[in-house]
Amino acid sequence: MTAAEQTAEQTKDPFADEAWRAAIEHAAGCLSCRTPGAKCVTGERLLRAYEEAARQARPGRAFTTDVQAPAPRR
Repeated sequence: MTAAEQTAEQTKDPFADEAWRAAIEHAAGCLSCRTPGAKCVTGERLLRAYEEAARQARPGRAFTTDVQAPAPRR
């Protein structure tokens, strides 16, 4: 399961829950986010913030700052 597929209910971190809610609320009101194939910089940024928060909230995972996340596909 990827971080994007993980729901807020599966995380125990308030920041991850808040980040998920912000991403969903933005996507619900954003025409670009709801249009297949369209790009939304804000939506992508919010989703990356949620993915990072969910990754940090997973038990047994050490937080490292020396690993760079892969660039998003375009």
